Amino acid sequence: MLNEKDKPILRAIIDLYVGDAVPVSSQRVHDSGRFRMSTATIRNHMMVLERAGYIAKAHVSSGRIPTDEGYRAYVDELQAGAVRSRGDGLAAVRDELRDDLDVNGVMQRASQLLGALSQHVAVVYGAIVQESRVRTVRLLRLEGAKVIVVVHLIPDYERTVALRVDRDVSADAFASAERLLDRTVAGRSLEEARARLSEMVRDNVTDEGIVVGEIALRRDDVFSEPVAVELCFEEPGQMLAQPELSDPRTLQLLLRILHDRGYLTSILADRRLNSVEVTIGSEHRDDTMRPFSLVTAGYRMGAARGVLGLIGPTRMRYDLALGLVESMSRELCAIGDERF
Repeated sequence: MLNEKDKPILRAIIDLYVGDAVPVSSQRVHDSGRFRMSTATIRNHMMVLERAGYIAKAHVSSGRIPTDEGYRAYVDELQAGAVRSRGDGLAAVRDELRDDLDVNGVMQRASQLLGALSQHVAVVYGAIVQESRVRTVRLLRLEGAKVIVVVHLIPDYERTVALRVDRDVSADAFASAERLLDRTVAGRSLEEARARLSEMVRDNVTDEGIVVGEIALRRDDVFSEPVAVELCFEEPGQMLAQPELSDPRTLQLLLRILHDRGYLTSILADRRLNSVEVTIGSEHRDDTMRPFSLVTAGYRMGAARGVLGLIGPTRMRYDLALGLVESMSRELCAIGDERF
């Protein structure tokens, strides 16, 4: 457990190391002017922090650098409000977010602004659900009492679902069931289609009713909204100048993250939508992400539900990153309330 007397020393070490990536000595902490104590006293505090695993020697004769555990203790203090954030940094650019008229444009602009303000990789992920209507429904009869339901939607989208009916029915019954389905749901919203389908089959025990009844049981799958996944990211040139990326292995991992959209999307899809989340270095389950930290927040904007965040080295300005991510999340939610 981090002692209250040691917390200010840890914060000073983190601030100094984040600033220039140079291991921190007790003399540097003393010269920072934050403490009225001798270098010997500061050194004693640093020894306690090192034994507890919050800082470590970069080399045998060097100063100390924060560990992932040290960064975690610092972030926990930030999120608990014990350390004040240094401002959200968005006040001057709020109008720029409102220049785009559609959801995708706002998401793209948000990633650009986050990247520019933080000098880290900014990501904005959204699952965009659009309000669709049913154009037509078609049934394809297969052997063994199987059927393929093909739903054509407006805007242009096609969903196919395979299911099995209770018994083998005639081709005429399938054709009749298709006409019944189409008359019932064509032109309706998916919510209306599900409701109508549920009502109409309650007392229909004919062969066509058997077919439609099986479809009604799967109505949430058959008549579900299509989801368009949008992923925007911004890679500032200054990010590549970070000392950590002078290691070819770390640079290669970052390039993999950025150029494999499926991989990045899968990471972001697992983040919490209702809160701010910070994952630091070794806390990641995937080895690819372990040289980095990921700070995300959920947002809702019109038809989009997703997360936005920042990827950077574990030597990150967490106070700035948290302030930017939290503020951008609030801005996107506000834009959604205003416009969509």
